[in-house]
Amino acid sequence: MKKKIIITGAGGLISNGIAAYLKKKDKDIEITGVSPDMAKIDNFDHVIIKRFGETLSIPDNKFDLIIHCAFDKDDKSNELNTRGTIEWAGDAEKAGIKKHIFLSSISSQSEFLSPYGKSKKELEKWFLEKKYIVFRLGLVIANGGMFGRLVSSIQNSPVIPLIGSGKFLIFPTDPETIYDHVYNILLDKFTQHQGKIWNLQYKNGTSLRDILTILKKRTGRRSVFIPIPYYIIYPAVKLIEIMKIPGIDIDTGNLKGLKWNSRISIKSDLGSLGYPEQDLTEIINKIDI
Repeated sequence: MKKKIIITGAGGLISNGIAAYLKKKDKDIEITGVSPDMAKIDNFDHVIIKRFGETLSIPDNKFDLIIHCAFDKDDKSNELNTRGTIEWAGDAEKAGIKKHIFLSSISSQSEFLSPYGKSKKELEKWFLEKKYIVFRLGLVIANGGMFGRLVSSIQNSPVIPLIGSGKFLIFPTDPETIYDHVYNILLDKFTQHQGKIWNLQYKNGTSLRDILTILKKRTGRRSVFIPIPYYIIYPAVKLIEIMKIPGIDIDTGNLKGLKWNSRISIKSDLGSLGYPEQDLTEIINKIDI
């Protein structure tokens, strides 16, 4: 039977990965993307050009699922991301779409909530109250996003500063588990778990140093790690914020989130879903770096 889905944020790493996986898995799935950009986006049958703040006009009421991936990275306060996501979910409800998946983050569970984490936590609450589905993700091991920035740092810099001496824990997410779980939900294999959070990150964290060490071996680079204690880097970044120095892609909120995220304890649902945790090196080696 033909299935029709909408994915917002169609040009993003995860949204495009979902679309590519579903197209390969099942030729009868028709995928409509939502993007603010007119540029061609691979793996989508149709693209609706919209941005947060505009009404999401859905062409018909025959869609089986909407996946909320849209995120405006320029919205530092994340107020637009929060409001825009809720508004688009409401537009989808009016169009008769009964099945929603919202992509969240383990940052929503940190003891210190950055604006990003606060937004994710507020949106989790909204979607769960509606009995919709939430995917909570860690660091997605794919060629882009935050992991892509780690790859870029190894490839382009001979010296890598390690915040907190690289001891902070990172909780990886294998993107294949995201894509496959979307497919199973689309096929109604998990209808009994509406209104549930699926924790799709590894149960045990990996230190940032260990991840970068794997990347060094994978890329053949000879980057040198320079440990920088948290108590030194934090005031330096605070000063950069006060002076409003442009071009610095980190703030004190990021630092606090990194510190607290490595201390959180949330369960992983990978085992119950039948996804064994693979060796991290194997996952990284699958990526075309």
